[in-house]
Amino acid sequence: MAGMTWLHLSDWHQKGKEFDRQVVRDALIRDIEEREKISPDLAKIDFIIFSGDVAHAGKKEEYTAAWENLFEPVLQATGLTAEQLFIVPGNHDLDRSAFELLPNSILQPFESNEQVKDWLTNKKKCDRLREPFEAYREFVTQYTHQTQPDYSSIRRLSIDGKRVALLGLNSALMAGRVNERGEVNDDGKLIVGEPQLYDALHKIASDEVRIAVLHHPLELLAEFERDLITQRLQDNDGCHFLLCGHQHQAKAYQVTGTTGNCVIIPAGSSYSNRGYHNGYNFVHLDFETNKGIVYLRLWDDNGNYWCKHTAKSHEDGYITFELPKKEIRNRNIPSIGILPDEIQNTLKQHFDWLIPKIKNGLVIPFLGADINLCDRSQDPNLAPKPWEWNLNSDYPPTSVEVAAYLDRSHKYLQRMRCPLCDEENLPANCPIMTQFVTRLDLQNVSQYFNLLSEGEENIKETIAAITEKEYKPNRLHQFLAKLPRFMDEMGYSARIKSLGEKTRYQLIVTTNFDRTLEQAFINAKQPFDLVSYTAGAEDSEGQIVKQFVHQRFEHEIEGNKDSPVVQIGQLKPIPPGTANEYSDFSLNERPVILKLYGPVDLPERPRKSFAITEDHFIDYLAYADNKPVDLLPSYLLGKLNNSHIWFLGYSLRYWHQRVILHRLLPEKEKRKTQTWWAVHPKPDALDKFLWKNKDVEIMSEISLEIYFDELNNKLKKQ
Repeated sequence: MAGMTWLHLSDWHQKGKEFDRQVVRDALIRDIEEREKISPDLAKIDFIIFSGDVAHAGKKEEYTAAWENLFEPVLQATGLTAEQLFIVPGNHDLDRSAFELLPNSILQPFESNEQVKDWLTNKKKCDRLREPFEAYREFVTQYTHQTQPDYSSIRRLSIDGKRVALLGLNSALMAGRVNERGEVNDDGKLIVGEPQLYDALHKIASDEVRIAVLHHPLELLAEFERDLITQRLQDNDGCHFLLCGHQHQAKAYQVTGTTGNCVIIPAGSSYSNRGYHNGYNFVHLDFETNKGIVYLRLWDDNGNYWCKHTAKSHEDGYITFELPKKEIRNRNIPSIGILPDEIQNTLKQHFDWLIPKIKNGLVIPFLGADINLCDRSQDPNLAPKPWEWNLNSDYPPTSVEVAAYLDRSHKYLQRMRCPLCDEENLPANCPIMTQFVTRLDLQNVSQYFNLLSEGEENIKETIAAITEKEYKPNRLHQFLAKLPRFMDEMGYSARIKSLGEKTRYQLIVTTNFDRTLEQAFINAKQPFDLVSYTAGAEDSEGQIVKQFVHQRFEHEIEGNKDSPVVQIGQLKPIPPGTANEYSDFSLNERPVILKLYGPVDLPERPRKSFAITEDHFIDYLAYADNKPVDLLPSYLLGKLNNSHIWFLGYSLRYWHQRVILHRLLPEKEKRKTQTWWAVHPKPDALDKFLWKNKDVEIMSEISLEIYFDELNNKLKKQ
């Protein structure tokens, strides 16, 4: 049953080490671990919301303690990563000692919308207003990788095919101010500010489920902006859900009327004290019925356990709701018209050269990991960040995303020494933590973890999970899968003689671990042969034998092109030394997908049934006396050496990718008339230099979406 489930916690108020807090926490973890007793719908938690007041006084040491005492155990109990935890600040998350350095103009509550707009639309002023949240900001940025976690933070998720947006708002910007009587009373003095949510709501307008999270209930906002913020968040183009904390009340209700339609779910306090009515909740939404349930949980100090929270309005401990109807704007589909004339002309010339080669069976697509960026948001603020990918994600990963997942504990990053910071424990704003993570080298990261006691098994399980997951093919996968039938229907295949360099169908080389390309062929009902790298049994010297294996995928009903495509027959090994003689497939009968790095779906995967670490690649490249012909059938090697190579999402930034090309493909001096192209939307300076050095025409500054839409159109017209 399609749907999503989240865990909602709030108000932990971390101080020092407390025995009573530990008692309540331990029972909380047990309750979360045993959540299926509450409802089977809670088995899989998709994300966790924490709606403010992690700390008691906004101190760095309090956040460190909260991570150890609350967040790490909760993540372990739910099986989630830190990137699936979404946190917003509360009034206890600001450090009031920082008030001493603030100007007098923001030490008193704001009195008008004009004041709010003046401070929030001016970056320098807005930064000053957020200074008391420095410890909070560093903590959240480092552990959950949220961008701007103390002001208008957006996280995008894809859950069961639905686009979900989390919008985190800081309602504590003006909290803690002392009034004229020398007292602190935030009620009616707080602000969110229209500038904080105006652009954010536009950015998430195309998402199918929108969840706003802030610490304070809207009724506590300053009167001059309360109605405006309420209208913005609850209106037809606002959010479906509004999650908050602060009042320590466990309840849920749905509002409809002139202020909009919205499900409002406050969380209780995760911990105030042992004798308090602490609370939290689970929320499940069924995508098929658009109905949901909020399961309210309550701490029982007498029994030292958490139980269902019952009342007259919810005698069974839960409250039901219907998903509010909201306007879902169409996603902006990129088109060639948005490109400068110079790039459009270059693209036209490129296609004029490429398309005839494709029609004549002379082009080999060579796929890199970045093809998995296709069909993701082009907006850098909305596109998933590398650290957001996990084994439950609905899209296949890039190599950087796999590396970031393997290093989700930050062991690899933290061991690095930053010349700018020169600190043993890297701060959250260190370039290593904020920028280098987007350039992680999978081979280097996996090599590091492979040396740890638990690392090798973790790598194996990660690759196995990626291989087994059925991801939705993007338009690049679909284009390649539909191309053979298009070639047949247009008569191009029939014109190609089964001799020489031309072949009726394509050899497609991929360096990716996922099976999304194969799935695209199966979905398109297109037969194909799959040749994959793997490892066989040990030889007489105890060494694992590296080799390729062959699998055939054909129509289930012979001759029926509308029948499903399934694997036919057994997997056939291609033993080293015999590859030159292997001829059990032909590019004039069906396409061949060559998976250079594996893995193969085998009941028992040997340790090196795929190539990922630096040591794996050293073994891989050094095997068989450096003769690719000993491993790969000469039929495929010949095709590689005599074809035009079409690199898609492939990067030369990493050494092993360059060596692979050196081993398999001819150097530019030895090429005949073949042309190589590289299509990469955002190559860096090193990539551009390396491609140019290999005399490769690079198509950059153009998205994969636009490229393949335009190629599809041109191919059908010519």
